[in-house]
Amino acid sequence: MEGPTKNIFSRRDIKFSPEIHKALKAQKVIYEKFNGEYFFCDQNGKSISPAILRKMVWMPALKKANIPSREMKQTRHSFATIAMSCGESPLWIANTMGHRNTDMIIKVYGKHVENALGSKDGTMLNAAYQCAKGNHGEE
Repeated sequence: MEGPTKNIFSRRDIKFSPEIHKALKAQKVIYEKFNGEYFFCDQNGKSISPAILRKMVWMPALKKANIPSREMKQTRHSFATIAMSCGESPLWIANTMGHRNTDMIIKVYGKHVENALGSKDGTMLNAAYQCAKGNHGEE
């Protein structure tokens, strides 16, 4: 897509993980090979058509993974849910996704990961507090 960002929060700096950095370096090789106008380009160095991407890559990948048909934008939801399940900060997730605060992250994705780390009742916080005090679980 070309043009202005949706809002001021859509234009942001994102700290890449090592795996994302590695993938972008691999993409740079493709970009340089075709001397493309766009970083993410087709085999001719031109802008990728969303319709062709959907037909040639997205739908076959879903079929191969035995996942029901869904829109490509669903990857945003998967990213947020997986990041929360891994214990990433909701503030980092919101920033990465271009949200101004954590409200939507908590409201929309929080319910999917309520018990992702094994506690619904504060026992993990209590264990961390005890560990910090040096009790390591003793009463």
